[in-house]
Amino acid sequence: MSSTDAIPAPPEDNSFSPVAYLGERTLEVFNDTMGILKLFGQTLRFLRQAEFKHVVEQVYLLGNKSVFFVSIIMGFTGAIMVVQASQQLENIVGDLSVVGPSFLQLIIREFGPAVAALMIAARYGAAVAAEIGAMQTTEQIDALRMAGAHPVPYLVVPRVVGGLIGTVPIAVFASMIAFVIGGISANVIFNVGWDTYFRVFMVTNADVIVGLTKAAAFGIAVPLVSCFAGLRARGGAPGVGRATTYAVIGSSVAVLVLDLIVGIWGYLFVG
Repeated sequence: MSSTDAIPAPPEDNSFSPVAYLGERTLEVFNDTMGILKLFGQTLRFLRQAEFKHVVEQVYLLGNKSVFFVSIIMGFTGAIMVVQASQQLENIVGDLSVVGPSFLQLIIREFGPAVAALMIAARYGAAVAAEIGAMQTTEQIDALRMAGAHPVPYLVVPRVVGGLIGTVPIAVFASMIAFVIGGISANVIFNVGWDTYFRVFMVTNADVIVGLTKAAAFGIAVPLVSCFAGLRARGGAPGVGRATTYAVIGSSVAVLVLDLIVGIWGYLFVG
């Protein structure tokens, strides 16, 4: 037996380091954020090159294909929130006259745009990531580059512009659905009068401005993150699956972060 055979191999270090794991995840989030911002800059650069028919197609895919799904979710959300709020108010103060006005303010400024955007991320964002991811893994995007065409104005810009145009009316319609279904629930279960519930005296111009700003920001963020996820897809069908998962999770996180940022902006500068 040689001298080298007698030397034992050093043990493998399989210990888990929370600090190293946290550092890796933080660096990964930072790199992805920089990549998304870079893609957004390229989108602004090629904004004028977007073809109108492709934008209209994306508006249709986002709006018409998502409106039923979003309406169902927002209807149940409105009913649940109003029933819970009415139950608490009835037990505490016994006065349900402010249920409708306060819920309308809340749904316009906060929950309407956010919940609608989360549903759009699950429905439209996943589809965008899967479509672009399939093109990426089958080298169709490389062929597009070889043909002298940049993928951003052809693939990203129409989806971002379409997302902006389509998300705002979807958020408004979804908020209306939630408010109406909530009013029906309050009337049937707690006997709240229609004239008592359907009042708007608590809603201000600031609430409308903040709500529309959030809807517009979400309409840009969801397709942007989804396109980024699709463009970075690698490894065939598993890569497309990972891109789809990343699009839904990343878009949802982007919606929540922007919800906080726009909310703080609205509180400090709008009212």
